[in-house]
Amino acid sequence: MTSEVEERIHKALAPHPLERLEDGYRRVHPEGSGTSRLRFLPAAGAEGANLAAIAEVVAEYHFAGVPAFHAIGVQRLNSWAVHGAYHLNDGRLRQRAQYSIYANESAVHLAVQSILNAFGAQLPLGRSTALAMTSAAVLKQQRAHHGMPSRWPKPLDEAALAAAATTLQQRGLAASHGNSAVWAEFPLSGDCPSRSLDPEAETALLQVNVGVPHPIAGAGYLATISLPLTRSPANAAELCRRLNELELDERDFVPRLGAWGLHTADDLPGYSCFIPSAEVWGALHMTLMWWCVRRAAWLRDRFWKAKEGIALGGN
Repeated sequence: MTSEVEERIHKALAPHPLERLEDGYRRVHPEGSGTSRLRFLPAAGAEGANLAAIAEVVAEYHFAGVPAFHAIGVQRLNSWAVHGAYHLNDGRLRQRAQYSIYANESAVHLAVQSILNAFGAQLPLGRSTALAMTSAAVLKQQRAHHGMPSRWPKPLDEAALAAAATTLQQRGLAASHGNSAVWAEFPLSGDCPSRSLDPEAETALLQVNVGVPHPIAGAGYLATISLPLTRSPANAAELCRRLNELELDERDFVPRLGAWGLHTADDLPGYSCFIPSAEVWGALHMTLMWWCVRRAAWLRDRFWKAKEGIALGGN
């Protein structure tokens, strides 16, 4: 049985000149820049009894004008990713996002809009972001090409961020807020809830910034997970690549719209998810925070080793 989310997406795409596939849609972008595919993968065999399907959006980038990225470069690019994680497939740059669709979906509009936005904008924004990595001049050119607003006409009320911090505190997390962000610490090992109490505490810093500008995609929401690492592991790029792969292997999971990548000048592994938005979008800041909490718990339970960090082992 087709879910309400799928029905709405099919209705929204019906007027557009897209190639219809057995399990979704395909779009060839102009000037040979690449192709986009939206597929609805079956949920059979998934643990979530209410899981109806998994929407997958994949952009295949053609290399006309797109720089050739090495393994580390791809993971640095992932720190700017919008609508899914970049990876290399037979030397070709690709980008992939997934959104698990539930039969009893409580946020139908968010699911529909997120999937449609990814299908429509993943390749145009993704290609411009990749090009922008080549020089400051190209970055400025691509930013102007899209012309996305860099600020919201009206900021999110700080009271909403204060309420979010209070909710997180009530759930047992160390949390606070500013005038444009809410943040919390999630223990990866041990009992200490905050590095402010014990600098050696192994907690992940979860943060959602609102109304911030992306280098290419304009203003929106930026959710990040910073790990308690003082230096980058020797295999940091490979860790990020594998974490992105392992997330995509999950089925009953939070949306895979962001990416693990290399952040800061020290190439520290971390997670980021940027959602472009021209204005405040309901309580999306809190939704993104809960997605970060679920993702941090997944990392802790499966891959974090106390005093050592990420240990993927044979996964």
